[in-house]
Amino acid sequence: MRIEGRRIACETYDEQGLEAILQRRDGRGGGLFWLSEEARSFPCLALRVSGDLSDIHYFPHEGHPGFRCLGGQGLAPFGTTTFVFDGCDPGHGEETPNEFVVPFTTALVVAKDFLRTKRMLSSVQWFEF
Repeated sequence: MRIEGRRIACETYDEQGLEAILQRRDGRGGGLFWLSEEARSFPCLALRVSGDLSDIHYFPHEGHPGFRCLGGQGLAPFGTTTFVFDGCDPGHGEETPNEFVVPFTTALVVAKDFLRTKRMLSSVQWFEF
C-alpha cells in the first residue's frame, strides 16, 4: 500500500506498519493521508486527522466524486469540526460538517480493511456524492 501526504511518501504491507504511519502527527497535531495500491491511483482512501478525530473519503475510480464516511456521534448536530494539519487550506483549519467526523479509531479500522480489500468497509455508513 502506498501512503502519501504532506512530507510523507512511503509504502507498507501490513496492518502494524499502516497503523504506525497513520499515528504520526505533524507539528499542528494532525495529518493528511492518501492510501492506494502501489501501481494504481484508484481506488484510494483519503484521511484527514486532527487530534483524535478524522474524516474519511473513499474514491472508487477516477472521475467519481467519492463517498464520505458518516459519523457525528457525540457531536453537535448541524455543527462543524475544524481539522488542523500542516498544509490545510485555509491555514487556520478546514471546516467539516460533524456528520462526517469519526473517531480516529474508526479511521484505523477503515484503513486496515482497505489495506486488505481495496474496497469501502461495509460495516460503516457512507454518503455518496
